[in-house]
Amino acid sequence: MPTKKRDRSAPAKMQVVPIDHLVPTPDNKRKPISDASVKSLAQSIKSDGLLQPIVVRQHPTQAERFEIRAGERRWRASRLAGLKEVPVVVRKLDNEQALAVTIAENLLRKDLHPLEEAEAIQLAFDREYDLKAIASRLGKSVGYLARRASLTKLSKVWRTEIMKPSADASRLTAAHLELIARLPEATQLALAEGDFWPVFGRGFPTVDELRRVIDGTLRSLGAMPWDPSDETLDPKAGSCTNCPKRSSQTPMLFPEDDSAKNGKAVRNDRCLDPTCFDRKHVELIQRCETKHRAAHPNLRLVEIGVGTLSPAIQEAFGDRIERHYAPKLVKAGNPNGVPVMQVDGPKAGKLVFIEMGEPVTADGNGRTTRPRGADGKVVPLTIAERRARLQKRRDAFVVKHVHEFLRNLTTEKALEIVSPRTQRRINREAGATVFDPVALLTAFGSTKRADYVDGGDAWKEYDSLRQAEPTHEAATALIAVAQVWIKRLNIQGGHTVTAQAEDARRMCQILGVDFLALFTEARRAIPQPKSWAEPAEPDPPPMSAEPIDDDSQTEEQPSPAELETEAVAVAC
Repeated sequence: MPTKKRDRSAPAKMQVVPIDHLVPTPDNKRKPISDASVKSLAQSIKSDGLLQPIVVRQHPTQAERFEIRAGERRWRASRLAGLKEVPVVVRKLDNEQALAVTIAENLLRKDLHPLEEAEAIQLAFDREYDLKAIASRLGKSVGYLARRASLTKLSKVWRTEIMKPSADASRLTAAHLELIARLPEATQLALAEGDFWPVFGRGFPTVDELRRVIDGTLRSLGAMPWDPSDETLDPKAGSCTNCPKRSSQTPMLFPEDDSAKNGKAVRNDRCLDPTCFDRKHVELIQRCETKHRAAHPNLRLVEIGVGTLSPAIQEAFGDRIERHYAPKLVKAGNPNGVPVMQVDGPKAGKLVFIEMGEPVTADGNGRTTRPRGADGKVVPLTIAERRARLQKRRDAFVVKHVHEFLRNLTTEKALEIVSPRTQRRINREAGATVFDPVALLTAFGSTKRADYVDGGDAWKEYDSLRQAEPTHEAATALIAVAQVWIKRLNIQGGHTVTAQAEDARRMCQILGVDFLALFTEARRAIPQPKSWAEPAEPDPPPMSAEPIDDDSQTEEQPSPAELETEAVAVAC
């Protein structure tokens, strides 16, 4: 849109006008002005008068009226102070100039919320004003206006969370929010899953950390495990290279990406449609599994490293996926190599061989080599070995349920746990005081990061917690430690599940969760085969802080290498 010529020769006029002749502009999108701030300013005006004039223009539709473009709070305070007239600066402004003045005035406010600024800037886009001229008047770039206006595209669930004073999301800066707002609603909702776990699950993120989290949700076309030009994975959606839902198609919101060239995909393009991406990802894994399993019936599906598989992948493949953090890759002919297919990352669908610490037979079928008797037959597992493996599966069942409890721990639930009534019951059942918020934080720490706010805000939070009711302080500590506990229970694998189950038992004791009921549910969900010989199973472990002495701990245990071969039946 061409820049309009403006008459800059007419100087602003200072004059005194009746206070009732001033009308607030509807373009001011600031949150409602608090009565407290108006009363405070009114007291100052009574003592010293109105020191700063109000900026107005001739009202566009009401004769003898002036439209307030900057200084609405001063106008309200002046009325409260009883002034009949106020000094104003009358400026000759067209609609674009007037909006720029209002936005500039708001930018100077210390308490301006980014969402308020976004709504005001969005008006310039809605009215198709000259954005370059407005940006120049504000001393900003057009890209800044576009990114800030994008905050109006935040989904309702994010806007609601941001406006909660006690929520982590309320402390996100405008730079954080811009990263989220530029995403499609489906992607925003994915970041809000599990009580905003993808964003805050590992502590309060810096802007760069949040960008990396989002980049894990927005897949780069260059890192996709399939050919971006493949049109067969999802015939309805077509190829990724021809899809308009790419970051390079909105360069003002994704300035870090290469600019699109003739509409074609570029190096840093990222997918903005996670639902479509997940469909293609599942289809790829299913195709590759069918292909590889034909040659390797014992194929195992693995996730490498620390990550969060999409719900679509978890639903499609469930408990068949094992997690490994630092696997040892070996060549296909290695006698200890187990055929696996990765389900995550750029190498999803690829066949590799991992040394699991479990010797395999010469034909490469992946079965564990066990001792053979005099007749040449494999010696069957002992009852102790079978029970140890069964127990690990049940431990994983319990760990999963405690993990879910922690993920769903809300402030209301935490307050209920730390209430005197609940604590008396827990301590009575445990025979001792088991919950100490200071001891918990000292032992486990928390995932809160010191770099998410400046020092002043951190001390403000400290003072707020210090002055809060003891139960609120204790609940805050419990929720902070729960985030650490979640990470402790999130590791998956047979080599950790026993320790995790003990972790879960102690956590249940503090949280007041019935661990015996969980243990019984695990036994019911994963029963002992009737064909197994006696002895019968031991009783469930009691809720005590001491180690449990039962037959399974005194009998011969399988070797760590053999235990590693058993895939955990229930994913954490």
